[in-house]
Amino acid sequence: MELLKRADGKPDSIVLPAIIDDDATRSEKIRCPRCAWRPSPASAWTCIQGRDDSPEPPFLWCGTTWNTFETAGKCPGCAHQWTWTSCLQCHEWSLHADWYETESE
Repeated sequence: MELLKRADGKPDSIVLPAIIDDDATRSEKIRCPRCAWRPSPASAWTCIQGRDDSPEPPFLWCGTTWNTFETAGKCPGCAHQWTWTSCLQCHEWSLHADWYETESE
């Protein structure tokens, strides 16, 4: 890489972009509205309508397992848009939209 030199012969400073921690700079964070548990990127949900206590209306589920927050609740297998999300920690159901915490919260 060739550095540009100023009139006095010294190289200009090179400004490199800072390495930014996504967790610290996201405008939204994800947490269970009931118990405040935060899922990791490895957390996974399964597209299945098997629990009797599910508030999700009946649909033709496909069994796909994925991180529901990577797709805003839309199953990549069957394209079902989940309205409700069950917490993997407290096992309570909450509206999927309520999991997204804004900066003002």
